[in-house]
Amino acid sequence: MQYSPAILTSATNHLQKVFEVDNLPAKDLETLHYRLAHLIQKLLYSDFNRLLHILYRIDVDERKVKEAMMAEEPEIIAERISRLIIKRELQKAEIRFRYSQ
Repeated sequence: MQYSPAILTSATNHLQKVFEVDNLPAKDLETLHYRLAHLIQKLLYSDFNRLLHILYRIDVDERKVKEAMMAEEPEIIAERISRLIIKRELQKAEIRFRYSQ
């Protein structure tokens, strides 16, 4: 699905605030997914409670997170969670954009 640059930028900016980073790409979804998966994988190992807090804050569906956590490999878990987070942030950015006009 194609997203407008404004929606991508809005979602990326919010993710940067939530993850407390400043180097997430706002133009390429695959690169964003890769970088986010890397951050999530670090949190899986080092600060699982923070990851859960972030998922709650972003409002990712708990059932889908549990399904994503069923994978055996941490890389796969991180990739799945990354996709869930990006999907949810894009939904929220679209809603904000739609109702701001």
